[in-house]
Amino acid sequence: MKLKASLISSVYFAPAVLFLAAVLTFTVYIFTNRADMTSALLLLAGFMLFITGILLLTLADRRPLPVKLTEMLPVAGSLDLATVFADLGVTSSTIHRYLPSDECIQINPVTGGSIPVILTDLTFVSTENWNGVQYRALGSPLLSQLKREDNLIIPTGSIDRIGTCISEVMNDTLSLAEKVTVKTTDTSVVIILEEFAMKKTCAALQAQSPKCCTMVGCPVCSLMASILAEGSGRDVESISAVLDGSALTVSFALHSAK
Repeated sequence: MKLKASLISSVYFAPAVLFLAAVLTFTVYIFTNRADMTSALLLLAGFMLFITGILLLTLADRRPLPVKLTEMLPVAGSLDLATVFADLGVTSSTIHRYLPSDECIQINPVTGGSIPVILTDLTFVSTENWNGVQYRALGSPLLSQLKREDNLIIPTGSIDRIGTCISEVMNDTLSLAEKVTVKTTDTSVVIILEEFAMKKTCAALQAQSPKCCTMVGCPVCSLMASILAEGSGRDVESISAVLDGSALTVSFALHSAK
């Protein structure tokens, strides 16, 4: 019984049925061909069944990961990093910066003052006038994949065009939200993701502390900040991430150009 249910639920079940129906239709046509309209329609139906089966087989080559799995994947990493920072006394909001080496990093200042233009390669940065922590942006692996596999090109200069790029990535490319609204000024960007697909990620992080979302964030928020940082050439600070039902509102501040 379980084997039968498994067969029926298989992604290859429908294409197999269509191919079988096409074979039967062609067989009937061969043995009953009278060279009239009925035979012609039978032949046409066979071809339609065969082509539809090929189409379904093409679309069924892989099964997406279940949402309950993908929603929870980023939680532990972000939460653990935020916990380590809190234990070290680092409580600042994270800042995304795009480097000339085509890499985006996150920076958490420990002391006040301006972040140095050139940072060392060390995780813990200590200069004469500034101290802080730097690490690879959580969204950088996903951003690299989008550039490599989806030919993502991030526009530069115009904040509005960068906002449109973020909207297309979140909605069309990754299907993370049903509707994306981006509000921009010269110094801030507010992104509203309606029907956010990974809302349980936000809920799990904010259940520990809302500060987790601004101090470290998750790969999704980091991806948006990374696109902003690369496109604008400016440091992008995470200001807030508010989950209201299934809608996520994320706010970023754009610092002066370096």
